Order: sequence, then C-alpha cells, then structure tokens
Amino acid sequence: MDSPYNIERILIIRTDGIGDVLNSTPAISALRQTYQNAHISIVVKPHGAEILSNNPDIDEIIVYNPKTDDKGLIGKIKFLKRLGLGNYDATIVLHNSSMGNLMAYASRAKIRIGRKSESKGFSNTLTHWVNNHDPKGTKHEIDRNIDIVNLLNVKSVSKQLKFYLTDGEKEYAERFLHDHAFADEKKAENPIFHLVGMHPGGSSYDKLWTPDGFIEIADRLVGEFNARIMLFGGPNEVKLVQNITDNITYPIITAFGVSLRQFASLLNRCSLFICNDSGPMHIASALNIPTIAIFGPTDYVRWRPNNKKSLVVRKEMDCWPCSAHKCKKNYECTKTLPVSQVWDAIIKLSTDDSVCML
Repeated sequence: MDSPYNIERILIIRTDGIGDVLNSTPAISALRQTYQNAHISIVVKPHGAEILSNNPDIDEIIVYNPKTDDKGLIGKIKFLKRLGLGNYDATIVLHNSSMGNLMAYASRAKIRIGRKSESKGFSNTLTHWVNNHDPKGTKHEIDRNIDIVNLLNVKSVSKQLKFYLTDGEKEYAERFLHDHAFADEKKAENPIFHLVGMHPGGSSYDKLWTPDGFIEIADRLVGEFNARIMLFGGPNEVKLVQNITDNITYPIITAFGVSLRQFASLLNRCSLFICNDSGPMHIASALNIPTIAIFGPTDYVRWRPNNKKSLVVRKEMDCWPCSAHKCKKNYECTKTLPVSQVWDAIIKLSTDDSVCML
C-alpha cells in the first residue's frame, strides 16, 4: 500500500441512504486527518449532497442521480466517463454496490478499496478489500466504514457523526419558531421536554410504530410535563401526519413539507427527538439531540444512534434481525410495541445522566 504522502486525490463512493451517508462521516474525517493535503471527492445521490453540504472534510461533492441526469445506460456511461477524468490515486467504495464497484473501476485509480465479504457485482475490480463478514448484531456501521478506510492506514478519529448547519439555516429555525409563537409558551419544568420533536414516518412500513402510539406519547408529554410538540413529516407522509395532528388533544407545531436542511435546522432546536429507525434519526444523532429510537426488524446494533444521550426501544423477537419488508408475523415487532415501553425510555432518558448506547 502506498504511503499517505503518495495519495493526492481520493474518491469516495456512497450512493445509498441518508443514514448511510451520515455514518460514513467519521471515516471521511479519518481520511482528512491522515491525508490533510489531499483533494477528497465523494459521489452521492442528491440527498447525500444535502447531508454533506458545508462539510470541511470534503473538497468536492459529485452528485449521481440515476432518476434524471444519469438515467439509463447512456446516462450511466457518461457519468462513468466523467469519473475517469478525475486523476484519482485511490477510490473507496463504502457500501456494497455493483454500481459502486463499477464506478471505482471507471475512476482509473490504482488503489480501489471496498468490501468483498458481502460482495456484489464487479468486486473483482477492487485492488484492496475488507474480507471479514460482520454477522448481524455485532458491529456498528461507523466501525464497518472505518474498517475499510483503515486499509489506507488512517489515523484514529472521533466517531461522532458530522452535520454542519449554516448561520442562515439556524436563523430560519428561529424565525419558524417565532412565527409559531413558541417563545410565548410556558417552558416545561424539565428542559428535555422544552421542545420535543416527533417523526412518525420512515422509509418502509415495517419500520413504523403505530400512529396511536405517537398520539398517546404526545398527549402524555404535554399533559404531564407541559412539553411543546413539533411534528415532522415528509412529502409522502401527508395522511400519517394529518391523522396524528387531528387526534392529538393539545395544540402542536407541525413542520411539514420543509426541505431536508430546514428539517435539520428545526431539529437542532429540539430538546428531545422521538422517531422510528430512519434517516432523521441519524441527523438527530449527528446534531447530538437526545433521541428515543424505535426499532423493528432492522439490525439496531449496526444502525442505532451513536450519540451518548440516546436509547433504542424495541420488542424482543426470536426472528430478529430479519430486516424483512414482508413479515409472516404481521410486523409484530413494531405494531405491538407497547406505549409503556416507549414512555419508560423517555423517563429514563430524562432522569439518568449515565444513559449511553455507544
């Protein structure tokens, strides 16, 4: 392997979800700490570009959009040719992807790093690889990413996720809350309940706790602790958010239809975040917001929030972790998770300074 001083241009490939990109930021920081003068580029999808905006560890964000600009065979060929013009010394594929491995090969980098133990197509094009298989329930995604960049002899670095808000984005959050008369509200006695964010959505049905569960938790937080609730929802969650809004007893703030970075700026003002296993959960972790994360079939050991003030709530099941979108047990792990279990976790998080899921 070449010494750090012989690598001047690095390409990272991470074209999957929000949480995947965020859980790569410690590995990216390790690369920057080791190769301080190198030019570091990263290939991500549009939401990944939003996540990594303003990240000082990255010199260039290359957006790969297979739904528009890079659509179809012609679009992909043009994109691959573009990577070949980057004069990269090393390319790192941080997730198992046939297209990612093909991108690495197309980059013409002499060093092409990835993972072969859970290989997809074109993994034979890698020059260096991680060969160990991490069984479910054994290793966090942050550590899996660090395993890969360690092939470039990186320096150890903090495992804190990185998300950088601008001053303008923080000002947006202040204006939004002012417009919703937040400053005029009586504050909760416990600061952790001052502004509680909730996101009842997620990427797939199997990951979603029940709307009734979120409704009951919201009502109890307001009724018992004078909490202020801010409910978040994405463009595909209109009915879900409306159902909850219509059935909560008390007035709440609804932050619906905001952009990803506007969402992050509002989340940054929350004192507690309650959510399903989702991309917003990882944004909360990056912003170091105390978080109650509700997990179903996903491997929570790999994907749990890594900030110290967080708790995972899940129902013990013999079939875990299946990570399945189709379930013979009617998604019992999420749909029958009792409200009492979530409530107990909230109380524990609000009273126990030693809570840590690292």
